[in-house]
Amino acid sequence: MTGLAGRRTFHDQYRRLAAVSRRRKTGALLLVVDVLQLRSINDRLGYGVGDDVLRTVGDALVEATRTTDLIVRHGGDEFVVFCPDASVGDVDTVIARVSDKIKGLSLKRGIPVTIACNFGVAYAQAPPESAEDLLREADQDMLRRRR
Repeated sequence: MTGLAGRRTFHDQYRRLAAVSRRRKTGALLLVVDVLQLRSINDRLGYGVGDDVLRTVGDALVEATRTTDLIVRHGGDEFVVFCPDASVGDVDTVIARVSDKIKGLSLKRGIPVTIACNFGVAYAQAPPESAEDLLREADQDMLRRRR
């Protein structure tokens, strides 16, 4: 529905991109984006609006990131972006860019609700072979940001 790859593709592509990042010693960011209140939006306004919200977030992620970044819909209301060749100093810039794109596209498309998202970030100078540790770290960061 969003035109993005899913969880399985993420894990396959992550291994390749993480290996390149380790070889180059450039570091990488992993960003988890959780769309808030999607169930409530679906219940109140219908699944069509909920689908529009998901498409808007997916499109915003594509527009706000580089072509070398890996963007997937990881679950029902969750997206993951893996940014190889990124530093820990890029975190605030990436989140601000994504947030701005979501707001702009939402207005442009006439989405009848405010799209709110939680963000979680993990950074690794040498990304692990499996994404699980970074995903767990990003989820913990998301919890910290919520508080």
